[in-house]
Amino acid sequence: MHPTEKVVRQFHESWDMRDPERGVAVIAQDCQFEDVARGESQVGPEGYRMDYERWRRAFPDGEVKVTNVIVDGDRAVVEFVNRGTHTGPLESSLGIFEPTGRQQETLYCSVMRVKNGMVVEGRDYYDAATIARQLGLVA
Repeated sequence: MHPTEKVVRQFHESWDMRDPERGVAVIAQDCQFEDVARGESQVGPEGYRMDYERWRRAFPDGEVKVTNVIVDGDRAVVEFVNRGTHTGPLESSLGIFEPTGRQQETLYCSVMRVKNGMVVEGRDYYDAATIARQLGLVA
């Protein structure tokens, strides 16, 4: 397995393993990670931890399943499925959404750059409207 693939898999699979420290271990201190749909950025390991905890509170049973990884040198595209049941408050720049008890399943794509075995930048792309519809937040 290519070293870049190994790093990005560890980053994503840590969510599914419920082991945020496994993800933190491959995040550079100055890593800039952007959630394009929400218009939010996380910086470094602390940003990752905060995002992980926010997501885990909203979807305690949440899963992240990597379906495809494409690597070109220090860059990777990671496709994955994010699913879970909305049983906790979902906090974002768009507001706080109280639990709906509904399930969501969304396809995601991360574009990442790895340097010296650490994630130094990334962007997540997904359809936030799909999540909102599945949770009953919009018609």
